[in-house]
Amino acid sequence: MYDLAYYQYEKENQVLDRKRAVIHPKEIAKHLSAFANAEGGTLAIGIEDDGEITGFKTPKTKSIEMYLEAPFDFMNRIPKYKSERLNVKNSTGEKDEILLFHVEPSYDSIISLKDESVYLRINDKSKRLTYPQITQLEYDRGSRKFEEELVEYSSIEDVDEELVEEFRQLLNTNVSTEKLLKARGFLRDGKLTVAGLLLFSNNISAYMPSARVRFMRYEGMKEESGTRLNVVKDVTFDQALPTAIREATNFIRTQLRDFTFLGKEGRFVTLPEYPEFAWFEGMINAIVHRRYDNQGDHIRIKMFDDRLEIYSPGALPASVTLENIREERYSRNPKLAAALTQYKWVRESNEGVGRIFQEMHDYFLEDPVYEGPNGSAV
Repeated sequence: MYDLAYYQYEKENQVLDRKRAVIHPKEIAKHLSAFANAEGGTLAIGIEDDGEITGFKTPKTKSIEMYLEAPFDFMNRIPKYKSERLNVKNSTGEKDEILLFHVEPSYDSIISLKDESVYLRINDKSKRLTYPQITQLEYDRGSRKFEEELVEYSSIEDVDEELVEEFRQLLNTNVSTEKLLKARGFLRDGKLTVAGLLLFSNNISAYMPSARVRFMRYEGMKEESGTRLNVVKDVTFDQALPTAIREATNFIRTQLRDFTFLGKEGRFVTLPEYPEFAWFEGMINAIVHRRYDNQGDHIRIKMFDDRLEIYSPGALPASVTLENIREERYSRNPKLAAALTQYKWVRESNEGVGRIFQEMHDYFLEDPVYEGPNGSAV
């Protein structure tokens, strides 16, 4: 997976947690549930929060076997995972081990404990869900599983080799295209999954016409129709996501006006109409978290004289609400999210929305407004 330094020193986040080997095995089951119900992740046992390797030979530690049995002892349904024992030297210089649980996201069912409790990984915490949140998580299962479904009539022939090569370099590997796509869950039985199609094929429109980003610029401050139609730009980006993201970004930049004003230090300052991080993060969030199983709708970015709107099909998922959107995190499409993390477009901690607010403030603009029209979009 990764080298030891990653498990020691990488900041704990959505997909990584560390625990000392004195923790009760039931607590391990809670974290496995949380990772499986979110985007998957790795739990490292025998490492302190500060990266110190305490292993399994220090006083009061429990045995590795107790932790290996924890999923069977405390979980209703066991998630897909791999356990890995790494030989290390602990902080006292002794030969020792650490234990890693590499947990896959669960697409078919919610992973609960035998006491019926359900946990969800949110940023760097494993949080217990309330009954309404569990119900919402069940509802989201269908859309999460959708990215895993096979695309009928697709094949490896639909793959753009240049896109795969770029991804291969980001992963620092040289395996064949077929092996890479299979290993990452983007190709099964000779067919692309929905996630594989979205990431690596420029034939998306032939299979999923609604999987596109549409930019529209309007003259004025409201949308008109008929003889008063005021659309002055209407461009669609419907290629593989890495290509569509780059092309949409470059195009939107050309549509932004620059404004010059006298700054605090008595010097003139020129800034674009909106901070790039804000609108780019908004677009990425729409791409990563939209419901792709809703094939009658698409992502729309509308620019008016006084605002920019980003519309994403699908209501807010799981534990995320309009009130806690700056703190909570849940990925509806974890395969897409994990892949786009390699491009540095998606982050593994929920700093994005909070930073949108901060960037708008730094540009002397009003806070963004999040809405959930009819409970069917964001």
